[in-house]
Amino acid sequence: MIPAFSIERTQEILYYINDFVENGLIPKCPIYLDSPLGINATAVYKKYQSDYMNTEVNSIIKSGDDIFSFKGLTLTKDKKDSQAINDDHGAKIIIAGSGMSSGGRIIHHEMRYLSDPKATLLMVGYQAVGTLGRRLQDGDKTVVVHGQEVKVKCEVDMIGGFSAHKDSDHLLGF
Repeated sequence: MIPAFSIERTQEILYYINDFVENGLIPKCPIYLDSPLGINATAVYKKYQSDYMNTEVNSIIKSGDDIFSFKGLTLTKDKKDSQAINDDHGAKIIIAGSGMSSGGRIIHHEMRYLSDPKATLLMVGYQAVGTLGRRLQDGDKTVVVHGQEVKVKCEVDMIGGFSAHKDSDHLLGF
């Protein structure tokens, strides 16, 4: 599970996963973008990608690589499609909003998978104090999700390089 902010973060994650899939750096498995806002924002990125992407990304796009569409990616815009992810019992990657696990579809996936020791929650952004994401990042072993107590048995990892708060150390020092 990857809780992601729908604008910019989701598209960056898709860019990297596209690269990982195409270069065989991750095992083949279904990848779900389970965020209506993330899907809509990605459509805007696709529409204007040649106008606003950096030189490196533009070069990749011009070579014919659709960085937001790759083998194994499923966009789950409808609630019914989101719920159908539960029927996929194998390994999978789920990218869903919200980035701090404070709402959105990620909450439902966390309710289902936080207690699964085979699952991983990958945090890719800043987690504000008081959010579920922050409690998970801080290592809480039990959390409350939608009024239900959930044991955290999955692995929780953090990738800090995606955070939009890159100047946080400087800001705190100031």
